[in-house]
Amino acid sequence: MKEEHFIRDIEIKNFKCFEDFKAKGFGRVNLIGGKNNVGKTAFMEALELHLTSTDSFSLAFSLYNLVQRRQSSDRRERYFELDFIYKNSSKLELKTNNKYIIVEYYDELDDYVDDISNENNSDLKYEPSLKLSVNDHTKVFPINRIIDRPPMMRKPSNLINEVKVNFISSSITEEREIAILYGRLVDLNKEKFLDESLQLFDPNIIALKQKATERDIVLKLLLKDQELPVLLSSLGEGINRYIAILSAIWASKDGYLFIDEVENGIHYSNYDKLWKIILKVSEEAKCQLFISTHSKECIESYARVAKRLEDEEIAFLSLYKNRDNELKSITFDYQKIQDRIELGLDNR
Repeated sequence: MKEEHFIRDIEIKNFKCFEDFKAKGFGRVNLIGGKNNVGKTAFMEALELHLTSTDSFSLAFSLYNLVQRRQSSDRRERYFELDFIYKNSSKLELKTNNKYIIVEYYDELDDYVDDISNENNSDLKYEPSLKLSVNDHTKVFPINRIIDRPPMMRKPSNLINEVKVNFISSSITEEREIAILYGRLVDLNKEKFLDESLQLFDPNIIALKQKATERDIVLKLLLKDQELPVLLSSLGEGINRYIAILSAIWASKDGYLFIDEVENGIHYSNYDKLWKIILKVSEEAKCQLFISTHSKECIESYARVAKRLEDEEIAFLSLYKNRDNELKSITFDYQKIQDRIELGLDNR
């Protein structure tokens, strides 16, 4: 059954590497392929930005999170760049169904000085600023208030009951992030699901445990051959990735989950097990997923498991550049994916 809240298409103009781009035909679980640096992550970030922005304030908060995730470092001096607008453009647009998002850049803002972040301060008119619009709600913010001064940004009150959107990056997930996702899973009483799922990948695992300290939450795993739980960090990247992905699906119940380079840290022999869990649980949780991959084996496993489960609410989105170096896409539905696999065509 198709869920009404799922995204089925998007138009992207002047966002990162996308100048004028359209894609449609999305399913419940969408796998995204293409060559390196073709824009798979940027495509998911555009969708995420659309979903997390309900008005101009939440759009400002989402832009800050976007920049921080891609540019954060351990440097003492914080430095961020405005890298989400295409080349020399000054205006980006995102459009789906009933929502229209516009981000416009201005060097100076004489026309909007009285509307800058709820402040009437004439000195701000000389600061580079962004005019943010979500449908009919518009507000102007100095750029440094969005990307260079995180203490000035706070989660808008209207996002307390926001749509659940989570993003698992291609790198190893920090334990603090996993602990937050696991906490949401606990609220849904799904700890047993996680433990049983982990045992499919490693029969030596009994359960995930959380230990509260004065400063943080420490994650541990109870193992059959160990008397005491061991630190999650003492095990491989694969276990970290399994826990992050499986927790995030339930944490995104009735919402959306993005997973960048899903195969990272996971042995190809476990792809079928992972896809089986993703497909079955995403249906139960009514969660729409967008997942990128570089792996031919991962794509073949995706198609194979969907066929085994008779799950036709899937799609494969192939990103590519045409002869004019423009980014384009082709979306393959369930049947077209199966046809290409049977013909031995390379879906990457």
